[in-house]
Order: sequence, then structure tokens, then C-alpha cells
Amino acid sequence: MASTRDMFNLIGALSQPAVDAANREFYGNLTYPWPQMTYPTYADPHWATVFTNQELGDWTHTRIPQRPRIWVAGCGSNQATLTALKFPTAEIVATDISVPSLEVCEKNLAQVGAKNVTLREQSINEATYENEFDYIFCTGVIHHNADPSIPLKRLAAGLKRDGILELMVYNYYHRILTTAYQKAMRYLFMDDPEASLDEQLDLTRDLMNKFPVENMMCYYLKQAKDQTREFLADSFLQPVEHSYTVESLAELLDTAGLEINLPCMFVFDKDTGKLNWNLEFENEVAASHYEKLPDIARWQISNLLMVELSPTLFFYVQRNDATPRKSEKEVCDSFLKTRFARYNTTMTNYVGSNGNYTYSPTPLPFPSPRVPVDQTVRQIFREVTPEKTIGEIFESLKINPTFNLVNYIRLRLTTPLFPYLKAVQGP
Repeated sequence: MASTRDMFNLIGALSQPAVDAANREFYGNLTYPWPQMTYPTYADPHWATVFTNQELGDWTHTRIPQRPRIWVAGCGSNQATLTALKFPTAEIVATDISVPSLEVCEKNLAQVGAKNVTLREQSINEATYENEFDYIFCTGVIHHNADPSIPLKRLAAGLKRDGILELMVYNYYHRILTTAYQKAMRYLFMDDPEASLDEQLDLTRDLMNKFPVENMMCYYLKQAKDQTREFLADSFLQPVEHSYTVESLAELLDTAGLEINLPCMFVFDKDTGKLNWNLEFENEVAASHYEKLPDIARWQISNLLMVELSPTLFFYVQRNDATPRKSEKEVCDSFLKTRFARYNTTMTNYVGSNGNYTYSPTPLPFPSPRVPVDQTVRQIFREVTPEKTIGEIFESLKINPTFNLVNYIRLRLTTPLFPYLKAVQGP
């Protein structure tokens, strides 16, 4: 009988059971992702629901309830623990196909004292949840399936009618080189289906130092040579992978009765400055056409033109029969009509060393820094009082509330990555 890896080296039609078996084998040889340096815990147990709702344009903070039922689908070794501390009043189910990752996760949950998580060894494709969850996290998972629409339909089934799915899949323009390398390695080892993951990692590390040609692949590999074993394996040796554009993701979601609600800002995009899905054209003809388009068409143009500088495909998703979504422009309009108060709380950390975590009781400010770095954002922030709407603040400062500027400020003052303002009275 052919091995699981041999099935993949045929590079023909892949059955979902074969892919699940290959992924179990692959992630059985490593815990992914690499260990967290810290696990943060927060003095305000509801901050995450407040600011997640605000990123969805819900200034009443009710779309995701204060005590949500959450499914972390494909939790790996870290995400269940991060979610438990971020949503301490939630009831959480965390699933994964990797036994080593679940074992690490169980140990970490015990070390940080989180008791609101049930861990299950389970493929998303085998899940049978129905209309059960207020919030589902699934980041970097479904694109490793033979047919991503299959796990996506299971996620959709698990959502309550107005539940929210936080979904990340690979951006096609971010994965051209890694996907090419993965396919090359599968061909290279066609005659040795029993080659171990470590053998292939050793070869990959050697190619990072001695590549046969100087080209884009050569430079890309060299940039990654100091990364962890987990990073290299998942990036360059994953047995199956799909990637998408905004348009093809929207089409995939539709097959499962889902639709994009709004972008979800990704912490890694924050670090690289790739947070914005909206372009600003100096050419008046281009700007006029672009600004009239619906969200999906506008973001698809941005995806096509920004190419590798476009954000990660990280979106809030909802059922097609949910409460109708607000467009990004409608959310900005309601933002201008809302009153806010400045927000702050504190966080403490569990600090990791050799797989063990120790509690550090020193409280740290959250958000940090206490005042926004961007000068225009800071100018708005300093004027905020519960008596003024954001629109009134724009007017008093004589700032023209263009869509792009309002959206920029909304994202950098009222969202989980920038939790500076909490709505106190909506429109």
C-alpha cells in the first residue's frame, strides 16, 4: 500500500480522508506554531468582545455576547490558550488533528489556570456542530484541505444565525514562492516516499545556503534560513495548500452559504504596515470609478494592484441569512455619528521559558502606548469626550471627513489591535 506521502507525490486527485491522514502525519511530527513568548491576561474580561464588535461596526457591543460560545477550529498549540485568556467568560471548544499540539495546549492551559476550554482531537471535516457558536476562529486551516469547501461548510453549520467566523486563508500573492517550493519538494522526493520530515528540512536548510541559481526563490529562501523548525516545515513542506484572492475567497464562501462581513486586521500585518484594503488614486477617473464600487470589488482591485503588499486574507464572515451586513462606508458613517470615551485597562503576562510559563504580576498599560502614535489619529483621540460625536470632532478640527481618512482613524482607534476608544452612545 502506498504511504500517505506517496499519495501526495502522485499530485493527482486527492481525497479528503487522504489529506486528513497526511495532515495528521505532518503535524504529528511537530507542534505548530512555535511556543508563545508570553500569554497575556487582561484586567477587563470583556475588552475583546467590546472591540471585536466595534471592528464589525457594532457600537452597541451586542453582536458577540459578553459570554460567547466559541469554537477554535484548528487550534494548534497556542490559539486555544490565547483565546481563553482573551475571552475569559466564554465557553470554548478547541479542536485539532495534531495530538502533540493538543498535548502542549493542555499543558499550557493548566499553567495559566484557564478552565474554560474543552480540547478535542478532531478534524473540522468530521465536526457535527449545528447552529451552536457565537464566534468561530479558523485561521490558516481550511486551505490545507483537498477541498476547502468541505471544512468551510462544517464551520458554517456550526455558526448561529448571527454568529461570526473569523477566517484567515492564504493570499495568493503572498504564497507564490512557498507554493512553488512545496511542489518542487514533492516532485523531488517522488522516488523516496518514506523520506522523513527532518530529512526534507535538512535539505531545505542546505538549499537556503547553497541554492543552484540566483533568483527570487534563492533570495526568499535565504531570508527564512534563521526561522524555527516549525515555521520552515509549515511554510516550505506542507503537503497540500490552496491560496486565494478576495474574489475567489468570496466565491468559495458562497458555496457554504457564507459572505464576507468586514476585514479583520491581522497582528502580523500591523507589524509590516499592510493593514489597509483601500487605495487612494491621484488620478480622478480611477478614483471616481473605484470609490463607487461595492466593498468586494474595491478590495479585489486592491488585491490585484497591491500584489505582495496587500493585506492577509483575514476577514470576519457571516451566514448569508444573517442580519444584513453594513458596508465599510456605512460603518464609517455610523462611526462619525457615535460618541466615545477613551479606553484603558491593564494586562499581565505569563512568561515562557523552555515550555514552562511563570506568572509575572506587574501590570502593564493596555493599550500600549497609551496614546496613538499616528499624529492625525492622536489629534482626534485627544479631543474625544462622551459629549461629542466623532463627526463633531472632525468639524471642530476642520478636518475633511473623507472615507479613506475616516476609515483609517476608525481602524486605529476602535479595534482590537488599537483599543483606544469605547463607544458610549451610538447613532
